[in-house]
Amino acid sequence: MGRHDETDQQIIERVLYLGHREDYALLVDRYGARLFAFVTTMVTRREDAEELAEDSFVKAFGRLKQYDATRSSFYTWLCCIAYRLCLDYVRRQSVVWLEMDDKTLQAVPDEAAEQVMDTDDDQRIRLLTEAIRRLPPTERLLIQQFYFEQQSLSDLAGITATEAGTLATRLHRIRKKLYQYIITKEHGK
Repeated sequence: MGRHDETDQQIIERVLYLGHREDYALLVDRYGARLFAFVTTMVTRREDAEELAEDSFVKAFGRLKQYDATRSSFYTWLCCIAYRLCLDYVRRQSVVWLEMDDKTLQAVPDEAAEQVMDTDDDQRIRLLTEAIRRLPPTERLLIQQFYFEQQSLSDLAGITATEAGTLATRLHRIRKKLYQYIITKEHGK
């Protein structure tokens, strides 16, 4: 079995218990691109995203003894670290995100909101993409990871330290927000 065929846990044990610190690079190689993509859902400036992804690997290495394979995959644990670093980063930014009040969201029909992500119409896809880019980073992350990366609600709950049911409710509200944005743009308001 080659080193690239090993499980994450085998690599981690070799790093921790045999002192083969250089083998951590195998995990960086394995998850680097994926983690960078994860980070860019919250941080759109490439240089900042690269730095945050790198910082996530460094922080994970420093906390490697705390990793518990029975609680989550290494990648999910790594994303949890990256998520917290990204939250700290975006809180320091002064950007205006797409927000809507409860009254506006309550007026959006549930059925319409549920279907907003299912479209073939090029104009709607363009507006949907535009709306997703304008979402606050935490909402953009949920949409991106759930719909485009097929990350489960339970994994996202572990990453964000939020109950899966709460995330499902947030996704519903985000879909309503996206729908309202699209309808407003289509009707020129």
